[in-house]
Amino acid sequence: MAIYNEQSAYDFYTKLSDTIKNESGKKKFTFLAMDEQRHRKLLEDHYKKVTAGKEFAFDSGKVKVIRVEIKDGTTAAEALDIGIKAEKEAYEFYSKSATETQDPEAKKMFLMLAEQEDRHYNLLTAEKQAVIGQFYWFDMGTPGMMEY
Repeated sequence: MAIYNEQSAYDFYTKLSDTIKNESGKKKFTFLAMDEQRHRKLLEDHYKKVTAGKEFAFDSGKVKVIRVEIKDGTTAAEALDIGIKAEKEAYEFYSKSATETQDPEAKKMFLMLAEQEDRHYNLLTAEKQAVIGQFYWFDMGTPGMMEY
């Protein structure tokens, strides 16, 4: 299931990267797509290891397609919301998988994947806040180190 979810995320970010016109946004979505592809490879390698070298029989028909129609009226914030939701679900899945597995190597892998998905979540959340004009580098109400 995780392998299919990573492929779905890769497809989604690739589609967004191909669709949007903003170069900075394209680069961010391409980065995320490549990261999801690395996650898939890591999971496939682990599968191969625990199945004594058996290749994962990938069935593209089982990929959960994140259906998003990017139209002229679709806002960047709406597209980012989809990614944010997917990254949160991936984080929760890998965190839960890490607690449920008895395999120490799998636990380590799931924790690492959860951490990376959490970074993706934070990146997309910050990007959304910047897009909607609510991005702050620090809490304006908290005294900072520059205050004397």
